[in-house]
Amino acid sequence: MSQTIDVIFYDGVVSKPQHAQVSALSPLEVLIRYGEQLQHQRRYLYDDMVLIGALGQLHPVIELNDDARIEFQGPLPEWFNYGTKNVQHSVWKLERSPSLIIFSLVFVVAFGFALIKWGIPAASHYVAFKLPANTLNKIGDQVEEYVLDNMTKPSHLAQGQKDQIKAQYLSTIAEGRPAKLIFREGDHLGANAVALPNNTIIITDELIELAHSDQEILGVLAHEQGHLVERHSLQQGLSSLGMSVLYIAITGDSSDLLSSLPAAMVGANYSRKFEKQADLYALNLMDRKHIEVSHFANFLQRLNDEVTAEEKADKEKTEDSKQKSDQDKKSDQTGSQKEQTEQHVSLDVLDALSSHPATEERIQMVRDFEKQQQSRALQPKQQ
Repeated sequence: MSQTIDVIFYDGVVSKPQHAQVSALSPLEVLIRYGEQLQHQRRYLYDDMVLIGALGQLHPVIELNDDARIEFQGPLPEWFNYGTKNVQHSVWKLERSPSLIIFSLVFVVAFGFALIKWGIPAASHYVAFKLPANTLNKIGDQVEEYVLDNMTKPSHLAQGQKDQIKAQYLSTIAEGRPAKLIFREGDHLGANAVALPNNTIIITDELIELAHSDQEILGVLAHEQGHLVERHSLQQGLSSLGMSVLYIAITGDSSDLLSSLPAAMVGANYSRKFEKQADLYALNLMDRKHIEVSHFANFLQRLNDEVTAEEKADKEKTEDSKQKSDQDKKSDQTGSQKEQTEQHVSLDVLDALSSHPATEERIQMVRDFEKQQQSRALQPKQQ
């Protein structure tokens, strides 16, 4: 068997490829002849070589210690005594296998899905309950500062009303774990309440004005107390951080990673699982304190109706603006039709992501809990 093979050679001095031949001198060394008449020669030890390439349609490539390079036109010859040659050939063969490519793609997609759905939430839950109190306070203080400076304004509620709500919260909801209550005008938050990792609950003027009774406000505070006990805001922020790390692993863009944590804790809606846990905490607490849970359901329904009305008004406003824009662009009917279709698709996507189904499920859960209460109350009389 011939121990000489034609290759493409780069001498490390000029970038021009040159015809060359590689032949075996010994089990440890090869000879390269190159140039127009193969008049130049170089000797290389196998120990001075690095094997790369052979990905896709590429052939094996040898990088040499003097910046020279050998490009083979096919598989490495049997006599070429590079140490991991057989292993590399097996890998290259697998890389060209359609079934392995499909399997790898399915595996990566499944692994990514499992990581997002179960892995990151599980890790976030574990870390959230392992963090010491001083760390929670530092994170919570950052989030609190972000909310106060960027999302809310000073409250306009009367001090007497604030004191009354605080007193009812401490006597009814706190149960030995009182949070710091902060009253703010909603601004960007609107009618809302936010539980922060530093054992703080921010409640907006708009939410208090929307409530029809003190019991409804206590129901909301009990719900937020549940978020504090389960450390949901911290878990939410850590999950967002985990998603950001995954994004960085894919794209390499690490800008504003940690600085986005406060916004992630406040801006992202809680998952249905978190909302259900906080609701159950609130319902059980209200049951123990003999507060009718229907107050909580009534408030959720009213809040849902208000959000629906606001979204409907925003949608009508958007459609009116679009119609006006279309009238100004009649000269380009094709473009207008395309934009109209894109807007319709966009609205459909927003509808699909709406929180209304989740809110309706929460209201139904409260109603079911109330029925169970009534059923338990009737059992002794029936006996």
